[in-house]
Amino acid sequence: MHTGYEMDPATQAVTPPIYRATTYHQADPWNPPVYDYARSGNPTRHAFEQAMADLEHGVKGFAFSSGMAALTAAFMLLSQGDHLIVTRDCQGGTQRVLRGVFSRFGIQVSYVDTEDFDALEKAVKPNTQAILVENFSNPFLHVTDMPRLAKWAHEHHLLVMVDNTFITPYLQNPLTLGADLVIHSATKMIGGHSDITAGVAVAKEEDLARRLYFIQNACGAILSPDDAYMSLRGLHTLPVRMDRAQDTAMQLATALVTHPQVQRVYYPGLKTHPGHEVAKQTMRGFGQMLTIRLKDARLVPELARHLRLARVGAGFGGTETIISLPELHCHAALTPEERYERQITPDVVRISVGLESAADLLHDILEALDKAGS
Repeated sequence: MHTGYEMDPATQAVTPPIYRATTYHQADPWNPPVYDYARSGNPTRHAFEQAMADLEHGVKGFAFSSGMAALTAAFMLLSQGDHLIVTRDCQGGTQRVLRGVFSRFGIQVSYVDTEDFDALEKAVKPNTQAILVENFSNPFLHVTDMPRLAKWAHEHHLLVMVDNTFITPYLQNPLTLGADLVIHSATKMIGGHSDITAGVAVAKEEDLARRLYFIQNACGAILSPDDAYMSLRGLHTLPVRMDRAQDTAMQLATALVTHPQVQRVYYPGLKTHPGHEVAKQTMRGFGQMLTIRLKDARLVPELARHLRLARVGAGFGGTETIISLPELHCHAALTPEERYERQITPDVVRISVGLESAADLLHDILEALDKAGS
C-alpha cells in the first residue's frame, strides 16, 4: 500500500517526516497558510487522514487520540433529544459512553440486532436521527448486510455510522455500500503492533466532513504527530498482516469446532455461521477475530494458565495472538444483568489471531484446552 507514503517533495524521502511543530509562521496573516496551529492541522496527521480517506473512498478523514475519541466525535453530531439505534452486540466502551455521558445530554439509545429488519423497523421513532452499526459485532461477530441496511436507513432519513474496526478497509468499505461515516479504532488492526492509541473517522460527503472537522478542532482530541506516523507505518503493512492472520484464524476456527471442550465457535468464515453468506457477498475476507464458548466456564482460568504462546489481555489486532475474556475485558463496563442478557457469560473467550506460525499457534491453544479439560 503506497497511499500516504508519497515521496517527500523536499528531500525525496520514501517515508513521510514527522512534524512536531505546534505553530507555523504566517508571512501573510490575512491569507493564512494551510497549517497555522497543531490542533487545527498537522502535516503528518494529514497524511494519515488522507490515506484513510482514500482507502475508505471518502472525502476526508479525521484522526483522533483514540478509537473512543473518534466514536465520541461521531456521537457529537447528534443533538439533545435525538434518538440513536446501535448494534445490540457492540463493544462495552460504546455502551459505557452512551450511558454514562451522552444520556446526561438527552441522547436516547436503543440496542437492536441490526441484521433483524423487523426489530429495526419497530425501533425507529420520530426523533431517530442515526444508526451505528458495528460490523463484525463484538464479541459474537454478527454480520450486518450493509447495502440493505443503508438503503433501509436512508429511507427513514437516518445517518448511517459504521464501526469498521474488526473488518478494516482492506476487507470492506462501508461508504461504497451506502454508509455515511466509517469509524476505526486505529489502535487495533490499522496500527497493528499494540504500540499506539489512535482513532479515525472518514466522511462520505463534504457537509458531514465540515461538521466533523468543527468537532475535531473545537474539542481537540487529536492524534499526535508521532502516533500519526506510527499509524501510517502500520497501515502500510495491513494487507499482508490481515492475509496471514485471517488464514490462521480460519484454520483455528475449523480445528476448534470439533474440540471436545468447545461448545460453539463464532467465526464468519465457517459455513455454519449465520452471517457467512452475507459476509462472503459483501466483504473480501472474514478477518482475524473469532470467539468461542467453552462447555464449562471453569475451563477458562485453566486455559489461560496453560497458554505459552498466546497472550491474555484486553486488546486485539496486534502481531501477537491475544486471548480476551469479554466478561472481564471488552464488556466489563456492562452490568452483570446486561452481560447475561447478551449471553456474555464466563464461558466466552475472544481470540485475536496474530502472526505466529499457524502450526505453533494451533498447537499452543489446542494443547492448553486439552490440559484444561484434564
